[in-house]
Amino acid sequence: MKQNTRNFSDAAGRYALSLFEISKEKKILEEIELNIKFVDQALNKSEDFKKFVTNPTISKNDRLNVIEEIGKKNNFNIFFINFLKILIEKHRFFFLGKIISYFNDILCDFRGELKAIVSMPSKMSEIQIKEIEGMLNKILKKQINLNFKHDPSLISGAKLQIGSLMIDDTVKSKFNKILNNL
Repeated sequence: MKQNTRNFSDAAGRYALSLFEISKEKKILEEIELNIKFVDQALNKSEDFKKFVTNPTISKNDRLNVIEEIGKKNNFNIFFINFLKILIEKHRFFFLGKIISYFNDILCDFRGELKAIVSMPSKMSEIQIKEIEGMLNKILKKQINLNFKHDPSLISGAKLQIGSLMIDDTVKSKFNKILNNL
């Protein structure tokens, strides 16, 4: 097993690391990962859920009740439900998106995976994303954890980020280079 070498200086990072360590210790890491993926998708696809997480005017009791209900309906692990409740009690629920991002980074490190993000102006199917992920796995000879971002502002082309390496083959970046050279 790989030891975590990340050093978090903010609260969201420390919460993510705590959730990871407890999940690993209790041998429920896969279950917590599924719960995290569900909440991450809800944050990314539902404006209402995003507002629920970030709106400071929602009462603590209302948040606790909603999280309890979401947890029951979606069979969340009790440790994960309690983790979300702690965030609410400590007025840290608005960190949830950042905590999820850090948790996924920690998980990638633990598994020896590389995290990659591909951005394109058109939407892609899960099959297409898996094909790109497979090609990157073969080229880099390492397991890639690929996330797709739909960005209509790119016009055409694609942008790929693997760790600190950025490959930008978009019309937008080419156009900006031309403008900067004028």
